[in-house]
Amino acid sequence: MPSSPWLARLTAPLIVGAALVSTASVAAADTVDANFLAHMRALGFTWPPGEDGDILLMAHHICADRWNGWSSQQIADDIHNTLGPRGINFGDTTSMVNLSVSTYCP
Repeated sequence: MPSSPWLARLTAPLIVGAALVSTASVAAADTVDANFLAHMRALGFTWPPGEDGDILLMAHHICADRWNGWSSQQIADDIHNTLGPRGINFGDTTSMVNLSVSTYCP
């Protein structure tokens, strides 16, 4: 079945538009992530090279805990229980929670 020329003219811009929107979304996410990591470093956090993804995962996990009804205090307590033995103090975990919430949690 031959396709109509008007259908081709309609479909091509839609495909290009979808590609542009998805590319812009990925670029925006990359910028948000890069800014988050920069803020974490500015707060004094350090982590081994190649573990940026783990830090971002933790930030998104903090949001999941918030969506599940945990308070910022409960989340900071939980993170401190995990990271405290590694030398992260409670004030640092509170800063991490606050930055994660302000960056990623709607």
